[in-house]
Amino acid sequence: MFKAIYKSTRLITGNPESNVAIVCLWTKAKEIAKKIDPSKYAVMGQLFSAERGLDILVRNLLANPDITNLIITGNDLSKSGIVLKDFFEKGFERGKTEVTGKPVWRVKSTYPGYIELDIPESALNQLRETINVTWVENIEKFDFSKLIKPEKRREKMVFEKKEEEIKKYHGEDAVYVVRHEKVAGVWLKILDTILKYGYKSRTHYDDKQKEILNLVSVITNEDPNNFHVPEFLPCSKEQIENYIPKVTTDYKEEGITYTYGSRMRSWFGKDQVKEAVAKLVRELNSRAVVINLWDSTQDLTIGGSPCINHIWLRVREDRLYMTVTIRSNDMFEAYPENAFGMRALQEVIRKELISELKKKGTEKNIKLGNLIINSQSAHIYDDCFYNAQKIVKEHLPKYIKLPGEDLDPRGSFVIEIADGKIKVEHISPTNEVLGVYEGETALELRDILISENLFGNPAHALYLGTELMKAEIALKNGLEYEQDGPLRLEKPTETTQTKESGTQSEPVIQSESLSQGTSKGFQTKIVTYINAGGREIKSVSMQKKEDDFERILRSAGLCRIFN
Repeated sequence: MFKAIYKSTRLITGNPESNVAIVCLWTKAKEIAKKIDPSKYAVMGQLFSAERGLDILVRNLLANPDITNLIITGNDLSKSGIVLKDFFEKGFERGKTEVTGKPVWRVKSTYPGYIELDIPESALNQLRETINVTWVENIEKFDFSKLIKPEKRREKMVFEKKEEEIKKYHGEDAVYVVRHEKVAGVWLKILDTILKYGYKSRTHYDDKQKEILNLVSVITNEDPNNFHVPEFLPCSKEQIENYIPKVTTDYKEEGITYTYGSRMRSWFGKDQVKEAVAKLVRELNSRAVVINLWDSTQDLTIGGSPCINHIWLRVREDRLYMTVTIRSNDMFEAYPENAFGMRALQEVIRKELISELKKKGTEKNIKLGNLIINSQSAHIYDDCFYNAQKIVKEHLPKYIKLPGEDLDPRGSFVIEIADGKIKVEHISPTNEVLGVYEGETALELRDILISENLFGNPAHALYLGTELMKAEIALKNGLEYEQDGPLRLEKPTETTQTKESGTQSEPVIQSESLSQGTSKGFQTKIVTYINAGGREIKSVSMQKKEDDFERILRSAGLCRIFN
């Protein structure tokens, strides 16, 4: 009797005495099960991805030695069927995963397929020698009696997957927002957010996952005519190009119940994309332009309902914004393709809108606005934790802007000390003064600014906190304050000294000390140390680039220099 050790809820069981397992690839197992006698097979399931699913399939087969025949059938959209066949026929070797470089057993195939190294080579070879594989195009007409059992037998072998350890953070119960110009940047931030703050749970398929409810991602500047597709993404440019027609057109394929494109273009008897464009042509400022993919007559009962189920369009200031609702979103594997596909659809609608407006005599240069995606169940499955962590560690820092580069869309602040108080001006991106706030302490101003809800990102708030603290220290100690400059901790006073090489007098800022240093190859500078009483303590030669040297002096708030 077949007994799954993984993903049992995703499998269809038939005859416990049968030695046949059926792999349906992308065609729904439920649909195939309706067409064949259940006494012909022991178990039936799907293999969407050989990169993730092959390892699970192999573990289940090793734990069930009665399975001696494997039938591969169905639509092979991701080439997982080819990889599975190649595993049994061509074998495997030590290698690495393409995205993270993790050491694995890699199938000798044109397409990627991985098995974890904790399963011994000898066990995998036994499996290959004790199962016969048959590719069947039409499972309904197949004669199961023609299947031949292999001569060799294997013992039951159970290899439990090691659970990846993830540090647990605590955060909001629901709703997180991430932003970036590119899909890749948003994706990295999403992975980092879910790995840190996702709630660990099980799905109705008995999978383990980390999940955030309602994760909103905002993509601000992805060019649909030249997608940014770095190598660390789980999809290639070729895969994206193949995926886009399934979203933007009335795409249908044998064995697949629907595509997102067919749901939008023909499922309900009309082309909703064209209807949406027509609505915008009639009312460009309408807030009622919705494309619906959810079929309320069946999607709550039959299963296999679309993950993307609602699209809302809005034109504002001649920019087309698109908001997409995804009820269940595999953020590691599926999100990048989903996002690229939706951005491509947004561009298709933009072009059609311009064209249709022109036919009506209206010339409008409609541009792309933000793509906003609300992933209601934003999750990462446990078998992706390792890869997600590695990708985030290696690539996220390159996509995070420095605080000075990540401008706050809510504006900036100008800070100065005036009339015995710290004065803060809130300036809009168009250089308008939006508000003026005064206080004697950083704490007082912090509370005022927080209550006014003026910060658009945490980096800006942290920056402002440091500047306010510097301003408070300067105010209380009678020091000079310069925004973005170093805090001079000594009170500068001026006296007059005469340059050694001339008669012109030049003021020298007094200071008790200055750290010394030399560097060969540059013009010599003489640094004169003057104490608070105006007496020369010592003069030394220092060699540095002039701009570097002056920067050091300025940052220290100490002496002037002489040629």
